Amino acid sequence: MPADKPRILQDNRDMLFTMLPLVVIILLLAALAGQCSFNPGGPEPGPPPQFNAELALEYDATVVDFPIRVPDVSDEWTANSGMRGESEDGGPGIVTWVGYVTDDSLYLRYSQADMSEEELVGYHTGDPAAPEDSDTAGGTDWRIYRAANGEPIWVTDLGDVRIGMTGSATRAQFTDMASKIMEAEPLS
Repeated sequence: MPADKPRILQDNRDMLFTMLPLVVIILLLAALAGQCSFNPGGPEPGPPPQFNAELALEYDATVVDFPIRVPDVSDEWTANSGMRGESEDGGPGIVTWVGYVTDDSLYLRYSQADMSEEELVGYHTGDPAAPEDSDTAGGTDWRIYRAANGEPIWVTDLGDVRIGMTGSATRAQFTDMASKIMEAEPLS
């Protein structure tokens, strides 16, 4: 019967007095285990992961049928990712790419492929697109497309290989990378 309960358990305070010791025990166990931390300023950015771009591209040069270029990028840029894959729409074509974190923490992905320019743009955007702009960098004409997220996609056709660049990097960084790509001697 409700009238038989002790007086302390006859209102809403009974939940508080039941939960309070449990919360204290949980916090005490978490503190002892060292699994909780509080940082009011938020997380601090750590260094980007390391990726050996030169080694990866040299290996890719031994397995693909198009010339691979290894650009000599600034020492302040860090290669943090890379991959070799096939056309995502199931068509013929191989693409190899390396992603770089620039000196001001922006991102630039450099790709090389034996697929058509339209397929390479589709690889980066998911959809074919029409060029919006153009630029000349490294003595080569580049067509500039725009991805749905607003990032530019620079593409040039060198005949035996298509080169693409995309990311959040500045136009000056795209131009610099284009020059470095064109200065690099093909490995295969």
